[in-house]
Amino acid sequence: MVEFVGVVLNETTAKRLKADPVKNMDVNINIRGFEAKGTNMFIDFIYTMNYQPAVGYLIFKGQVLARDTPSAISKYQAEWKKTKMLSMEFTKPLLNLINLSSGLNGVFVTRAINMPPPMVPPQISVGEPKRVESSSMKKRK
Repeated sequence: MVEFVGVVLNETTAKRLKADPVKNMDVNINIRGFEAKGTNMFIDFIYTMNYQPAVGYLIFKGQVLARDTPSAISKYQAEWKKTKMLSMEFTKPLLNLINLSSGLNGVFVTRAINMPPPMVPPQISVGEPKRVESSSMKKRK
């Protein structure tokens, strides 16, 4: 099983192109490289947040350090060399880690250039509370 050890951000670029309001944010994460040394894996990535309509952008370049067994790493390495892709079981937590790390660090970078943070809060809806009867309440009736 893959163990993700950490994320290192090596480069950032952020720019506000115009003062218009942001209507949408598009996220793109590209895995740019995969290298294995022993039981360690080094995965290079580029995280891009585009603020629409062409209001600005945020880019992080970095590397994720992960560990696994030599046999699993050989499998990932062969897959990367052949297709430049990684398995879904590896990619899903990898992308979530990159998105979380870049989003959290992006809060501080975008604040300096008066842009919204690169994290979209979930929509919360409020409705009438529902009464749920437990099995012990049903027995009392």
